[in-house]
Amino acid sequence: MVALILASRVMASLTEKKISIPRRVPGYPLHLLHCARRVENECAKEIFVGMFEKLPVSKKCCQQLINKMGKTCHDDLYKAIVLLPDYTSRASTAIPKGNRIWRKCAL
Repeated sequence: MVALILASRVMASLTEKKISIPRRVPGYPLHLLHCARRVENECAKEIFVGMFEKLPVSKKCCQQLINKMGKTCHDDLYKAIVLLPDYTSRASTAIPKGNRIWRKCAL
C-alpha cells in the first residue's frame, strides 16, 4: 500500500510537471508504478523508511528489492521520490542511503 501511495504521489507530481519526465523513457509514470508493485507493501515501507531514517532493511525485504524490484527500478523510484516537494530537502541524505541499502542487500 505504501509503495502504491508513493508511486501515486510520484505520478501526480510528474503529471503536474513538478518533475520532468525523461524523454528517453516513454511511459515513465507507469514504469514507476510497475516498479512500486514489485515488492510487498511491508517491504516498500521498510525500504522507504530506511532511506530517510537509520532503520535496517530485513533480509526478506532485501531479497525482494534485489530479486523482484531490481536496480533500475530501485534507482528510478528513489530518485523520483526525493524530487517530490515533501522530500527534496532530504535528498542529499536519502540518495546515499538508498545506494547503501542496495549495496547492503546485494551482499
